[in-house]
Amino acid sequence: MIKKIQKRVDETMTVIAAFLTGLMFLIIIANVILRLIPSIGGFSWYMEFSQYANVWAMMIGAAGVACAGTNLRVEVIDSVLKKKTYSYKLTRVIVDIFELVFYILVTYSGFQLATRAKQKVSTMPSFTMGQVYMIFPIAGILCIVAVIINLAALMSEKEGRK
Repeated sequence: MIKKIQKRVDETMTVIAAFLTGLMFLIIIANVILRLIPSIGGFSWYMEFSQYANVWAMMIGAAGVACAGTNLRVEVIDSVLKKKTYSYKLTRVIVDIFELVFYILVTYSGFQLATRAKQKVSTMPSFTMGQVYMIFPIAGILCIVAVIINLAALMSEKEGRK
């Protein structure tokens, strides 16, 4: 059951990140084409949108990677511990705990940043920087949930690493 949830979350986060990356690409291409038309001249907000979409895609992609448990690996350690089930699990749990602490800090500090940034310097129509910075607490919470799912999947494995 937990493996299905883990796979579904990973796939969903990958699709969202890919969609944002594709949208960013389309906006940039459209702006390049529109700049060649003298009466239109392109979008004034394309660069900022591209930067925000890139950050959102990477942060949401990080949740997918955290859920799948495919980050922070050292192949030498994995190959040495391959046959030692408990040692392998212990190293993965330690890595996941550090990852969890990191994402808790990202969520907390991102929330602090987002609530304090009320200035309107964004060129995107009607967005404050606080709204833009909300990616950090949102992605942080997604990553925390993803790490917990990965930990549950790791602990539910009967024979260690598959």
